[in-house]
Amino acid sequence: MSRSVWLVALLVVVASVPDATSPARAAETAATTIAAGEAALAKFDLTTALAAYRDAHRLAPENYEAAWKLARALCDQATLTKDRVEQKRLCVEAEAPAREAVRLNPNDSKGHAYLAIAVGKLALYEGGKRKVELSNEVKSEAEKAIALNPKEDLAYHVLGIWNREMAELNWMLRTFAELLYGKLPSASLAKAISDLRRATELAPDVVPHHVELGITLKAARQYPEANEQFDKALSLPKSWVTDDYYKELAQANYRK
Repeated sequence: MSRSVWLVALLVVVASVPDATSPARAAETAATTIAAGEAALAKFDLTTALAAYRDAHRLAPENYEAAWKLARALCDQATLTKDRVEQKRLCVEAEAPAREAVRLNPNDSKGHAYLAIAVGKLALYEGGKRKVELSNEVKSEAEKAIALNPKEDLAYHVLGIWNREMAELNWMLRTFAELLYGKLPSASLAKAISDLRRATELAPDVVPHHVELGITLKAARQYPEANEQFDKALSLPKSWVTDDYYKELAQANYRK
């Protein structure tokens, strides 16, 4: 083979190799990075998982899975962090990829469910009209997730907590908020219990579902039923990174 022919052949081969920075290569790398994040979560290593999802989202900002899983990890980290300043920072960070996920795939339930969680957590640190707007969005996004996937247990969990917190809102604060910002959606402890029961039916091995149902039953003064849910939560094996936190919450709320 002549030198000129060899050079032409080499150029053809080089041209056929995907650029490391090409969208296809970035998507492939992001998928590998997401898988690494999932492997870390299976070992309850949230720090490593969060770093992996951040890298995946940076590499492929249009990747739906990277967006909602980053939002999920940030929300979990906010749950586990005791520093309120850090909690708020994580909630603010989680909102952006959650909204991106909904934009990228509005017809899948995960994006809507994690947007509901992100804005629900963020609402804890807001006040006035912004708090009311975020609270309304929690309900709306959770309901969208359920409409898209009636078996989305996480959305029922979120909707149950939303109903409980709205039902327990001081009537004076509620009246004041409605005077300033308009009528708030109706809510009740009965609806909260119904939603959380549905979450436990759909995913009976998820610790947080039983703990939040127990807390809601306790709020409704159904103490024996509440304790049953706490017992169930405490008996389940750890399967998610936040389970220890929720088991401690179950023990703290157990009524003797």
